[in-house]
Amino acid sequence: MRRWRPWEVLVLANAAVVGSVLALRVGFSVPRSLAAQLPMLAVAGGLVAGGAGVRALALALAGGAARARLYLSRMTRPAALLDLARFVVALTLVSWSYSWLKVFVPHLNGWITDPLLAVLDFRIHFGVNPNRFLIELFPSPAFWRFLDVTYAQFILTMGVAFAWFGSALSRRDRGRFAAGFALLWIAGAWLYVAAPSLGPCYVFPEDFAAVRPEMPLQTQTQRLLLVQYDAVTKGSAALGKTGLNSAFGIAAMPSLHVAGQAFVAFFARRRSPRLAFLFGLFSALTFAGSLISGWHYAVDGYAGILLAFFAWRLGERMG
Repeated sequence: MRRWRPWEVLVLANAAVVGSVLALRVGFSVPRSLAAQLPMLAVAGGLVAGGAGVRALALALAGGAARARLYLSRMTRPAALLDLARFVVALTLVSWSYSWLKVFVPHLNGWITDPLLAVLDFRIHFGVNPNRFLIELFPSPAFWRFLDVTYAQFILTMGVAFAWFGSALSRRDRGRFAAGFALLWIAGAWLYVAAPSLGPCYVFPEDFAAVRPEMPLQTQTQRLLLVQYDAVTKGSAALGKTGLNSAFGIAAMPSLHVAGQAFVAFFARRRSPRLAFLFGLFSALTFAGSLISGWHYAVDGYAGILLAFFAWRLGERMG
């Protein structure tokens, strides 16, 4: 068995810290929540297998069946399968720790930084509110509906990136992707705890009154998340009535939607320029959608891009 890599140690240590903190502070059941993560583990494994199938098909079409068979034979060696299993388990564990830490941010830090973020947004943009400015610059309901749909594809884009880079033949490339990806989500989650914020759609809802009817997917999601947030802040009685969904945490700074796609763009820049361009475009559209829908302040997106850059650079060294 290959030795533990630094990023794997970080993932395990972070999961242990998150589990301990949540168990002590909110009585969180770590074993039960980890057991509930098994379907996600299966999905992650399926994505990597699907990515390998797409790569094999591409090789067969480009260079003949022999190249595809060679790729598959190398990917199914015991050492390679063990490494793929470690990749899948580690990033599933990152997802678990990130999601539940985000859900319980209100219990860990009651400070709300939205007033500071709003002022910072206003000042660095020379007295202009970026959310209102973008809504007025693009007053087209059709464009808002387009952004509503593209913003909702974030999970799909992350699944594609996970599948493609998780099925890379190079163990080193897989490790570098996993290291940077893990760093991004681990650091982002703890930044949520350090500087909690809700986002302008919750703090300044009147600014988005005209947009909400044209962005039904985001509007409905914002309502669902707010119901759970209220239950988390009100305590166990409310939680017993509503239950908890690990995907329904609220936190705005930094924007990890923008960061996730920007990270893939950075990582793919030299490995797959076309994919890098596509994810750069996705990141730009997500940034615009985050402002027009009210999910984020502009500074959240800037912070997300910076975080993605540093996660990519560190991941290249740690992988």
